[in-house]
Amino acid sequence: MRRDGDRFIAIYDPERASLATAVVLARALLSSEGITVTKVILEGHDPDLTALFHAASKLLLDVEITSGPRITEPAVRVLSQDPTQATYFIPENWDLSDALERLPAAFAGARPVVARNLERIAQAKKDSGGKIDHALDVIAVLVLETGNPDGVWDEVLELHQVRTERTTAVALATAA
Repeated sequence: MRRDGDRFIAIYDPERASLATAVVLARALLSSEGITVTKVILEGHDPDLTALFHAASKLLLDVEITSGPRITEPAVRVLSQDPTQATYFIPENWDLSDALERLPAAFAGARPVVARNLERIAQAKKDSGGKIDHALDVIAVLVLETGNPDGVWDEVLELHQVRTERTTAVALATAA
């Protein structure tokens, strides 16, 4: 793995590890250093596979294509209490473009509260006309990371209140 500005590039040997394993290991390594991977971009892979990994990574999901008998259709499973430990399981030989289309519903089924809040954030981005997109993107990642949308909103409102109080105090001091 190497750093390229604000991006990290991981190169793997498909003879030694699967693509899914390489992505999980890269994400785990970066996570141990406090870095959340919010976008996986594959180069030199099937376009449908690339689109699937990209869309799943925006939801902080790993992707695993499996031949296990318990996975009969694409499904998101949260593997532990840690909301960032979720995987989109896809049966081997499943049509990847179909799996990509099913991803939003599978995610909403596994993490309904988070999915509803991400929809609210997406609508807020549309309504704001791009003025606060970056802030809303940060909030979306925090909601995904914590799995606690109410806590994130409370924290944001508290930060806004502190900032407003400081601005008011400075204005009063200036006026005096």
